[in-house]
Amino acid sequence: LQLPVAATSEGSAAIRTGSLAYPREAIDSDNVRVRIPLPARRIVSQYWSIDDYLYSIAPPESIVAVSESAYARSFSNVYLLAEKFHPVIATDPERVLSLDPDLILVSSDGRSDYTSLVRSTGVPVYRMQSTFHTLDQIEKTILLTGYLIGQDAAAQRVAARFRARIEEARAKAQTALARGAAPPHILCLAGRHGYGGKTLLDDVLKTIGASNVAAEHGLEGYAPVNFEQIAQWSPDWIVAGADRGKTKFVLEQLLTDPAVAVTKAAREHHILVLENDIVQPMS
Repeated sequence: LQLPVAATSEGSAAIRTGSLAYPREAIDSDNVRVRIPLPARRIVSQYWSIDDYLYSIAPPESIVAVSESAYARSFSNVYLLAEKFHPVIATDPERVLSLDPDLILVSSDGRSDYTSLVRSTGVPVYRMQSTFHTLDQIEKTILLTGYLIGQDAAAQRVAARFRARIEEARAKAQTALARGAAPPHILCLAGRHGYGGKTLLDDVLKTIGASNVAAEHGLEGYAPVNFEQIAQWSPDWIVAGADRGKTKFVLEQLLTDPAVAVTKAAREHHILVLENDIVQPMS
């Protein structure tokens, strides 16, 4: 099975897996062939979006180490599970190896020395892409995670729910457009940064038939935004992120900014502030 996606600067983003029989093999973003002898029962995650994938698919007691972010109540999607099952923090390779893991999942943009050290012990280590530009890449990574840990049926169920939610959102948007609504021009912000082209949020907006204001004005990737430009762009909607419990505070901050206050979004009360556990994860 080979599911190609676009390459990135952090290595290959192609998803390359083999037979469903064991031992299984997969080629990771470093182009290393990883051999997995049996379904994983003691799994380590080194990155916060990988935490999300694992906890959505694997039995929580099988996850023995996670990223430090898993315990961050301000934005983590999995902190309740982390606090219940108490996996260790995966930053220390020696401590991780003392847990006798049978699979370690690390991020493609994580420390190369960490990956090299744990690989040298013979434990299967798969270096995963963790930065995505499309929703399709996320669905494929859900299925990849299931393949790597031996939970294929669970991954297929999660992927199906993920796709169903996307289609539900697309259908709602199409219904609104069919009734004569204009495609909305949306600006997505995180603090003083915006989400331009070649970002996951750009693909989300395209999926629902909306226009990404930042991308329309030449912003690419996640980049600083001059708030004076926002007044000129005057988006129909502004979507921003906030730490858990801080949405009202961030909304007030935006509304008191003169450049935001004059936009169509502010005048029509079309500023939506979502908690960061919704906005930020690549999962």
